[in-house]
Amino acid sequence: MTRDHELGGRAAAAAVAAMIAALFAGSTALTPLYIIYKQVFGFSQITLTLVYAVYVIGNLAALLMLGRVSDVIGRRPMALAGMAVAVVSAVVFLFAENVAWLDVARILSGLGIGVGAGTGTAWLAELLPTDDKSQAATIATSTNFLGLGLGALGAGLLAEYAPWPLRLTFVAYLAMLATVTLLVWRTRETVSRPGRLADVSMRPRLSVPDDIRASFRCAGGDRLWRNGAGRLLCSTRTEHFGATTAGNQSCRSRRSVL
Repeated sequence: MTRDHELGGRAAAAAVAAMIAALFAGSTALTPLYIIYKQVFGFSQITLTLVYAVYVIGNLAALLMLGRVSDVIGRRPMALAGMAVAVVSAVVFLFAENVAWLDVARILSGLGIGVGAGTGTAWLAELLPTDDKSQAATIATSTNFLGLGLGALGAGLLAEYAPWPLRLTFVAYLAMLATVTLLVWRTRETVSRPGRLADVSMRPRLSVPDDIRASFRCAGGDRLWRNGAGRLLCSTRTEHFGATTAGNQSCRSRRSVL
């Protein structure tokens, strides 16, 4: 579906980049507020850690189950869905009354970011007037970090100098989301023949493209050794099998390059 006065070209890319930044800003806007929530709701440090960590649940659900949806139904509908989830997350934060509300809001935040950022990166690659797809990844990564920084900075300033930080932060964030959502709604769709959601399998899939699979195995095996398996093997040989002097020297030599 086309709309009058759609954003195209670099303006469209800028709108999608703004969406990615806005979504990630929401993930760190909570960071300066954790200490205030801890004082208001009276929860422990462990509970605080769990509230921070449950974000991964929504993020993994989006990446594993919804990663291909925008390829079928279109970039714009999926991006708008991600923004809608982010809005719901911000509303839950705005009216949070206990830790359970924070958990729900964090899960929704992870889900919205997973949906919107994944879709946005693919959308950027199709909107940019270049065959160099790495440019889209560079822009997505840059706006990711920009959003993370601005979210924490803005919330920190409001928490320090403004009244009602647990409310005003998310009112301001909702205004940002509304503005960016309007831009996304006006951005040109790049999937030429969108299908139906029913045509998409929601079964999680983990795979590596055939053309890079061999390199992926080599890189993964080397990293596995460097990040633990090699150390564990050397440790096991030394502690449980009484490794010979030559064996210990081999382990020490291997450790020296890790």
